[in-house]
Amino acid sequence: MIEQKKRIGVYSGGKDESLILKNLLESFSIQVFEDASLMSVFNPWGVLIGDVNAVKLKVKEDDCEKAKKIIDDYYAGIYKL
Repeated sequence: MIEQKKRIGVYSGGKDESLILKNLLESFSIQVFEDASLMSVFNPWGVLIGDVNAVKLKVKEDDCEKAKKIIDDYYAGIYKL
């Protein structure tokens, strides 16, 4: 039986910034999974619209701490892209 690793969310936000962070994490050999589901909900009274461009980035549980550190360093200005 194939063991499935748990995936942990490390970022949730806009499409443009998620692309930058995904490329940054992958440059450190961290596999990144995208969840780009639409955040709108249809109901009988109309459409409730959330952040249509929302993207969630997830990494394997083993890479979670390393990925969070890299993202924190990015926001601190350590990496110049």
